[in-house]
Amino acid sequence: MDYQKHLTYFTGLAIGLLTLLLALFLSPAVLCSAGTASVTWRVTQYGDDHAGKQSMFYTIKGSNGKLIVVDGGWTDQEAFVRKTIQSLGSKVDLWIITHPHPDHAGAFIKIFSSPGDIQIRKVIAPKINDSRYRKFKHSWDEYPVFQQFMKLMCGTSKIHWKGAGDSFRFSGLKFQFFNGYSNTLTNTTKDICNGSSLVFKVSGRKTSMLFTGDILTKVGRRLISTYKKQLKSTFLQAPHHGNNTGRYSFYKYIGADITFVDAPAFLRTYPAVARNLQNIKALGGQVYTYNSSRRSVIIH
Repeated sequence: MDYQKHLTYFTGLAIGLLTLLLALFLSPAVLCSAGTASVTWRVTQYGDDHAGKQSMFYTIKGSNGKLIVVDGGWTDQEAFVRKTIQSLGSKVDLWIITHPHPDHAGAFIKIFSSPGDIQIRKVIAPKINDSRYRKFKHSWDEYPVFQQFMKLMCGTSKIHWKGAGDSFRFSGLKFQFFNGYSNTLTNTTKDICNGSSLVFKVSGRKTSMLFTGDILTKVGRRLISTYKKQLKSTFLQAPHHGNNTGRYSFYKYIGADITFVDAPAFLRTYPAVARNLQNIKALGGQVYTYNSSRRSVIIH
């Protein structure tokens, strides 16, 4: 009789402990933590070193299968961009357009217009004021490309306009936006489209990357004075393909371990670009560009 009582007692205790452990393990908090903590994200830069023009195209692929695309390059690079996305599963969870210049948004416009087997769930871009853009547009702006882009975006629910001060989380990543279009932009620069480039930081638990699009020197200085240490990142996409003068202080402040410079061979011969490449290396950072053997980093 005593043996049966003890057996019943210990059996009940074991069942109770097992139930408690299962409840803890299957709780939403634990499942959420387990689902995001182990995700790593590979950021990859693409570009043809022998091309006669600059472009910008990155993918951010998660170990959970999620895919983020940043820009994409020219219209005539559409086939390559499409093939790359297809090789990564054909489903784009976020497509971020830093600004609607042809060397950044051309391929996107073609793919979004005729997606085929590519699924695009959400598009993020700066909402640039059309009348202000027309007033200050330059010859390099190729204004019709902007018109095409805006026509597509105004006809879809997939667009999510972003600018300075916006932030969100996606699958364990934190996105912070420090720049975009604003009505006060002309106080800093009259180059509306480049100056409206989305500047955003993608952060994991331990590492981060700052994307800067084609911001100009004056915009970079304003961002540092406004956001200070929030801009510091493990990895950096160099502003405006590494071009423009007065970048040393910007690179020094960000303090990136690795800086991606979207510059083919011809552009790296430009004095400003060559000087910036030297400055990055002098600061102790590595440079990944179109002729680098390694062009990927991990955000985790």
